[in-house]
Amino acid sequence: MELFVLVVIVLIVYGVIRFLAVVGAWSTGARYRAFRQLAARFGGRYESRGLSDPPTVSFPHGENSVRVGLAPTVPGQASIPRTRVVVRFHRGIPFRLELAPVARPSPTQPPKGTRRVRVGDLEFDAGFVVQANDEEMARDFLNPAVRWSIDALQRLVHPGGLLVSISPERLLVQIDRNLSNNRDALFMAVSETLLIQDGLLQGVRRRMTEGVTIVAGEPDPDAGPPSCKVCGETIDNGPVIVCSTCNTPHHRECWEFAGACSIYGCGSKSGRPKHTS
Repeated sequence: MELFVLVVIVLIVYGVIRFLAVVGAWSTGARYRAFRQLAARFGGRYESRGLSDPPTVSFPHGENSVRVGLAPTVPGQASIPRTRVVVRFHRGIPFRLELAPVARPSPTQPPKGTRRVRVGDLEFDAGFVVQANDEEMARDFLNPAVRWSIDALQRLVHPGGLLVSISPERLLVQIDRNLSNNRDALFMAVSETLLIQDGLLQGVRRRMTEGVTIVAGEPDPDAGPPSCKVCGETIDNGPVIVCSTCNTPHHRECWEFAGACSIYGCGSKSGRPKHTS
């Protein structure tokens, strides 16, 4: 009798677990339906990361690779839903730029080696703050077509909810809004990001013909805490993953989001944990 009761209990528990798994899978699929549609639209890969973590979508674009997902929550920072489109360059580019609406809080320190740039469009200069390491390249890159794409991205979110960040390894577009359940807005965000990337690479090719090359700088001990090359934000607390190959630090959540080291030419998938003070 006791054995029969035990079997019944086991079967009930098993049934409940299966039911919860089915409900969880259905819920996750419904919540992130736009990501699945994005993967189908661009012939990409939809990667589920379990019930607790949002999925990501990855696909190639020319020589580069694109990854779309929701930004991980970084300890000590406000939990704001953010959709990210990250284009990782197959070949490094000699350019750094950060662009944000004037309504967005300024970072504690601008990207190293950059300065304020104004493109000459009164409306655009009044609405956005641009920091770049090459003023001529920034003005060439931010042509009317690229500015139109940036304006289109800004219309997807509240006034301070956009960030465009370019480093030699990647282009990051971050929209402070969860687009995983809005197909049209998600498709628009990705399409405009790809147009920005195309304009960026065209500008880089023009500058490269003028003899501009990538200059590797030495680390500056007075530059403050390092920045994560995925999200562009400083690494001053919380769990950190350091690349086992090149020793580049990343937020643990950003390492998991990217799936590998973000440094161009490295791409190692082996990292070791490190905790900052």
